[in-house]
Amino acid sequence: MPRPQTPVDLAETAYLRNGYRAILRILIAEEALASEACTCLLDQFTWDQALTALPRFQTSDNPRLPFNVPELYAKADALEAQVKEACVE
Repeated sequence: MPRPQTPVDLAETAYLRNGYRAILRILIAEEALASEACTCLLDQFTWDQALTALPRFQTSDNPRLPFNVPELYAKADALEAQVKEACVE
């Protein structure tokens, strides 16, 4: 699955941009699993959806560190592996 490139103007720090990137990857993988789609769904998602989904993934009230990026990346990687496995079958 291609990795989305986070726009620089999405957030002021790379940490936040990486978090939103992971959130978008999670949303795409969840949709792929739910719809059993084995095609790239990246073009069906927007960065606004990642921003809107923040409350679901938020782990802190600190606006500079609202989520745990390594945990988000691990979740995204795991979901993408599930998609890949489901599409091989």
